[in-house]
Amino acid sequence: MGRFAYRAYAADGRTRAGTVEAQTRQRAVAQLRAEGLQVFSIAPATAGPASVWRRDLFGRDRVNDAARVAFLREFGTLLGAGLTVDRALRLTGRQAGRALKPVLSDLLERVVGGASLSRAMAAHPQAFPRDMVDIVRAGEATGTLVDVVASLTVSLERRDAVRRHLASAMIYPALLILMALGTVGLIVGALVPALAPLFEGSGQAPPFVIRAAGALGAGLAAWWPAILAGVALTALALVRFWGEPGFAALRSRLALRLPVVREVVVGIELGRICRVLATLLQAEVPVPDAVAATAPLAGNRVVRLALDEAGRRLTEGGSLASGLGRLRAYAPSTLNLIASGEQVNRLGPVLAHAAEMHETQTRQRIDRMLALFTPLVTIAIGGLIGGLIVSVMGAILSVGQLAQ
Repeated sequence: MGRFAYRAYAADGRTRAGTVEAQTRQRAVAQLRAEGLQVFSIAPATAGPASVWRRDLFGRDRVNDAARVAFLREFGTLLGAGLTVDRALRLTGRQAGRALKPVLSDLLERVVGGASLSRAMAAHPQAFPRDMVDIVRAGEATGTLVDVVASLTVSLERRDAVRRHLASAMIYPALLILMALGTVGLIVGALVPALAPLFEGSGQAPPFVIRAAGALGAGLAAWWPAILAGVALTALALVRFWGEPGFAALRSRLALRLPVVREVVVGIELGRICRVLATLLQAEVPVPDAVAATAPLAGNRVVRLALDEAGRRLTEGGSLASGLGRLRAYAPSTLNLIASGEQVNRLGPVLAHAAEMHETQTRQRIDRMLALFTPLVTIAIGGLIGGLIVSVMGAILSVGQLAQ
């Protein structure tokens, strides 16, 4: 899908400029005309991303989940109070942050020009992902936009809370590892080599730590260009093949085979999918359409293939639980809940309950994993540093015996 920069006249006669995503130039023009714009200039957008030195290192020039949550919370409150979409956007834009303010300004112009809110949001994929656009579109189609925005806000809040919790919990282990690396580097790179000359000409072989540190230093001095090139090539290969279907499938299968990682990945994936499905179904979206809109949200390829198969089964008259059969080995209780919800015709509330269950369990698993990981890292680092110190002290004592 290409990106086109355009200039056009709005219904009020004002000139508007911006970018739009479409497969061809003709479709881009048709999309803009559907929004009530008269295009007089359109061309492929050639501007690349901002230079590294012009970017905000603190991320204030990017729209993140926290900014989306703040916008949706205020926007939903205003809609619930009876304000129209354009008035709610106008009031919300005044309080928006640096990254979101120009986006909301363009949304307001498009809505005032006759475009729907979902179509206006779709013009800013960096700020509003596809799942948000699909959910808002469903709310507009069913007249439940207020409820949909409220449910979407809760979903984003919980996802952002899990990410923040994981990031904050990893700070202490990361500091421990950095301090350990610095200490080991100081011992091996400075203290141990300083003791090596004391053993020369003594007739006694240096201790293992002295020999290992010398060999490591000599190897790094001789091979550092090749090592650096290898690391760079590995990083480039990962960047190049990360999104390829074959490599993505390999990563997905590996993540579902690791004992500790599997539960966290399944919890995150199914929590997000069940939450979005519940939101769409409670907005009266048909189940096949809801599954089709949810499938691209799956980060794990195995889960995405299961959703694709479920979509095919639903179009053939099957059930959602049977279509998700390949996930039974990872989440049997969730599939049993879905089957029960389909039997009693309460699939939306059941999926909302399943989402809460997965979100709670994922947070608990992360807490347990980090509670076990931190002392293990502490013990491993203490043992490593203690072993090095004992070895060095043994070398110093042996040097003292040689001097006598």
